[in-house]
Amino acid sequence: MRVCLTKFTDEIADFLTNETLKAIDYGILDLHHIKNRELRNVFYFLEELLTVELELNYLENKTGIFRVCRRGNFWYYKQGKHIIKAICLDELKKQVTVENRIWYVFDEDLAKKYGGIIF
Repeated sequence: MRVCLTKFTDEIADFLTNETLKAIDYGILDLHHIKNRELRNVFYFLEELLTVELELNYLENKTGIFRVCRRGNFWYYKQGKHIIKAICLDELKKQVTVENRIWYVFDEDLAKKYGGIIF
């Protein structure tokens, strides 16, 4: 199966949200209502990628926040090669959301323990 991601740029941008990641996390993402088969296949492909990344976050991420880590005095959001750096978690969250990237807390207890209340 060949997937054309550039053909559906707007649809992909609308799909890549914290609500989608939450639905994937809870196993309730339903893509059957999407009539365009090619677009549905793109979403299935993205779902697989996000599922793997989320599983890695559960195993390796100690902050409880998707794609977020802390090194020294700085907080980082890493999406592939794109890295956002901030002095505090609130500032990092602002930068991430301004760039329309996914900000998803997958473990509230860890997030409270390591970052304070950031919801």
